[in-house]
Amino acid sequence: MAGSEKSLGIGSAHGKVILVGEHTVVHGTPAIAFPVPGLRVSASVRRHVTGQKGVQPRGVETAVAGALRRWNRDIEGVDVALHCGVPPGRGLGASAACATAAVRAAADLHRVPLDARTLHELVQEGEHVAHGRASGVDARAVAADTPIWFAGGTARPLAVEMDASLVIADTGVTASTCDAVRRVRTHLAASPADRERTLGRAAVLVEAAADDLAAGDATGLGLRMRDFHELLAALGVSAPAVDRLVAAALAAGAAGAKLTGGGLGGCVLALAAPARDAAGLRAALERAGAVRTWSVPLGAAS
Repeated sequence: MAGSEKSLGIGSAHGKVILVGEHTVVHGTPAIAFPVPGLRVSASVRRHVTGQKGVQPRGVETAVAGALRRWNRDIEGVDVALHCGVPPGRGLGASAACATAAVRAAADLHRVPLDARTLHELVQEGEHVAHGRASGVDARAVAADTPIWFAGGTARPLAVEMDASLVIADTGVTASTCDAVRRVRTHLAASPADRERTLGRAAVLVEAAADDLAAGDATGLGLRMRDFHELLAALGVSAPAVDRLVAAALAAGAAGAKLTGGGLGGCVLALAAPARDAAGLRAALERAGAVRTWSVPLGAAS
């Protein structure tokens, strides 16, 4: 009912980091992702009256327009404002987080109940525009309060029993997820036999990483991370800046390290175990050239 609607709607979301499974998840393997609560996105949506509307990323505009169509609202009738604390082009879920916050704000404005399934579908519309073929893991993770196991388009909370922290290090190199996805698709299409071996190996590593998390085995998880980085490098999505930070993390005592997200730049993920070692690992990565770092205690994330 128009009379019950508000003048301003607000919504929020956060960044994410993929532990293992990026890229191969697009081709059917599972993936594990963690929310990054310290990287926040807030959105506000108000009715558009006169003047020129603000311009937002295409993925955000697509998700909000899809929501308004679904709710039988005027597609041209709102303005969206975003405050994004997730750096774009770094594999940390900026596009999905912005779309999630904006759709939540639109639902708040129009007092429309928004369940998790509908939110995911709408954000995925935007993600397909932003990245081409999107698996859906980002759309799930940026709205999740816990680590998730993602497979076949659905997500479930993942048990974590480990004294450790994930350290995220930004190479400072902006990368295109579309380009990386295209590169992996081309590589896998070149050899059906190699495709099956690669995806099979990826699935085994993701499943083993979930077991490591549940058992509190940081050494085992670190090995899975190293192996998955090698797999991604073989797919052509690592980069010199990424490899330098991976090597620096391992030299500084990280249990494991790998690229995270789309690759070709972006961020590196390293495992500090025990969690108290995160500060020293962050300092080592910054000395090695990381332009900024963050940490996510696994206990807090779970």
